[in-house]
Amino acid sequence: MTVTEIFDISIKALTFISILIAAVSLCQNSNHNRRQWNFNAFTHYTKRYEDIMGEFPSQGYMLRFDLNHQIPSNNEVRLAVLKYLNMTSEEYYLWCNKYLDNEVWQIWLPEIERTLQTPLFQREWPNLRDEFKTYRKFADFVDQSQSEVWRPNHSKQVKRHRYLCFFGRGPRH
Repeated sequence: MTVTEIFDISIKALTFISILIAAVSLCQNSNHNRRQWNFNAFTHYTKRYEDIMGEFPSQGYMLRFDLNHQIPSNNEVRLAVLKYLNMTSEEYYLWCNKYLDNEVWQIWLPEIERTLQTPLFQREWPNLRDEFKTYRKFADFVDQSQSEVWRPNHSKQVKRHRYLCFFGRGPRH
């Protein structure tokens, strides 16, 4: 083997190693960026959730689970419910379009469904449904969530909601 051939093989090997290192670095950077984006989304929507819950009339948000006490329907309550639904529709959009990891969605989904099934949200949804006629998949998500009984083990619900994301109205169970 000549010096030129050894030099040529060395250059090819170093080029291959450089490409391999660049590919690994790119994958790690991409994974880091996705995790950072999910963290930012999580903290942003947690803050929005707190702000929206603060807009409910006093004790109104806590009474939403109480079947014996109805929160009176008025513009202030309806606006707070609409803001919650708008935020939830954004979260749903991010999850459906795979901007939001399943792990984050699965943290939020049980509370979203539990809230959508409360007497307050059941009462207000028919009045607000038309606000989401341009986003039918989300309206279907709310309809389906309100028709289901909330269960702590919700893996089947996640799958049904994923089906809704891609195909619109899902099978009714």
